[in-house]
Amino acid sequence: MIQFKGEFTTFVFLSGLLIGIFVSLIGGGGAALYLGVLTSQVGLATAVAVPTSLIVALPALFFGFLTQLKIKNVNFKIGNQMIIAAVPGIIVGTFSAQFIPQQLYNWIVGTIFLIMGAMVLIKYVHHSKQTTAGHQPWQAAFFGLLSGLMVGIGGLSGGATTAAGLAILGLTAVEAAGTATYVLTVMSTISLIGHLFTSTFAWQSGLVLMIGAIIGAIITPLVIRHLNLDKVNRVLTPFLGLIIIYFGIKMFI
Repeated sequence: MIQFKGEFTTFVFLSGLLIGIFVSLIGGGGAALYLGVLTSQVGLATAVAVPTSLIVALPALFFGFLTQLKIKNVNFKIGNQMIIAAVPGIIVGTFSAQFIPQQLYNWIVGTIFLIMGAMVLIKYVHHSKQTTAGHQPWQAAFFGLLSGLMVGIGGLSGGATTAAGLAILGLTAVEAAGTATYVLTVMSTISLIGHLFTSTFAWQSGLVLMIGAIIGAIITPLVIRHLNLDKVNRVLTPFLGLIIIYFGIKMFI
């Protein structure tokens, strides 16, 4: 069992805090970031770190969702449409993951990220207005299914896809981040249920990281609400697009 002491405990806590803040801004689950800390800093084996990162990410997502709900940043109508479509995607993705070569998976996910990141940036440049067109539920279902497939195949890697899909559907960057916490909380819970029966968790090792992440996820929306939301959206929307493109490029490296 890994024991935390002194400065190392502080470092892990601050890592969790920063990740919690970051994922609250972009509406992602942050599992890849938690995984990096657990493997490179805490020293967990990947097979244990992967499900542990899910345990760490879920509480931060949940508390972030409650905070976003309190300040009314969650669009349940679109969120529920995505969740309904995501459930079969999670099931299919989980089953098919074992048959997809890792390199092919990286190329598929990387390409999706690049395309969706570019779409977010194009929407921002052209100042597209929010839309409530009749076909929007089908768009939401498409992005939900896509996110579910990515969650089923690659853990919580559907976070960027979910946030990007919500932004493309017409939500502001702040609303997209808030609604994404709701969608990802539900999808992550479904994914976690499967891991509980098949995986080993390092509960104590992830606790300090989890506490920091929860605090970061709670305070970020509370700070944002006191800012000029128009200015926040002007910064967050292109930031979201660039981050998603960065995730895509990383998949090819």
